[in-house]
Amino acid sequence: MKNRIIDFSRPGILLFFISSVLLTLACGSENNSSNNTLLEEKNEKEKHDHAGHNHDGHDHYSDEDVIDLSSVKDPPNISLVAIPDNKGGVTLDIELENFELVPLDAKGENQPREGHLHVELDGVMVTMLSERNHYLSDLSNGHHEIVVSLSSVDHRSFSFNGELIADTTTVMISGGNESDFPDASFEVKILGGEVKGGLSRFEVSKGDLVEITVYSDKNDEVHLHVYDDMVSVGPDAPAVINVEATIPGIFEAELHSAGFRIFELQVS
Repeated sequence: MKNRIIDFSRPGILLFFISSVLLTLACGSENNSSNNTLLEEKNEKEKHDHAGHNHDGHDHYSDEDVIDLSSVKDPPNISLVAIPDNKGGVTLDIELENFELVPLDAKGENQPREGHLHVELDGVMVTMLSERNHYLSDLSNGHHEIVVSLSSVDHRSFSFNGELIADTTTVMISGGNESDFPDASFEVKILGGEVKGGLSRFEVSKGDLVEITVYSDKNDEVHLHVYDDMVSVGPDAPAVINVEATIPGIFEAELHSAGFRIFELQVS
């Protein structure tokens, strides 16, 4: 029997080699596409898992002041309830999740779930806490913003996805110190019997301390209805109305003698 000799010509070998390479690349591309899809699904899941966390913090800090917990599984969280007592004070009730409070003078390395609390009042830090309840006293009347944030042992703030891990609330204080600064202030100018810029409606919140300054080129009296404030006005003496907006509604102010409206105050 004669041996059969198969002639692998160069064109045949080259064609076989090219086909093999193309098949390998196709399989690799399919695997990479699958991996990218899984990675995208994982990222979307992580975003969804953290969406319920209340990391309602401020972002006015430098990188040196914070410890980023974005890569930490089940990061800590905080919620704040502030209860005014109508005596110039407010009680803070703080709920923590995945976070343990340690003494303010604790030593050692920072841990992602250990530390204390920083309390800010109107943008100024007023105290540090290692307990969940605290009473702020001697506050001025009016609205105040309170922020409580998580802090590490070395007093750096914790952040998550670029924001401080904190909670913020606004309270209305009554029965406290008289505030030197109004919550809202407005100006009205009257020239030649007309309100410059037209009749304005000033919107404020119930409980706000409001200051309205009226300038006029003629002598008269400014009367704010319902609140029943009456203040003299003239070329050399603007009328300054200070009122605590305790009654909701829309109220007119007029020049008493001239008899026309100069502004409206909306309290809601």
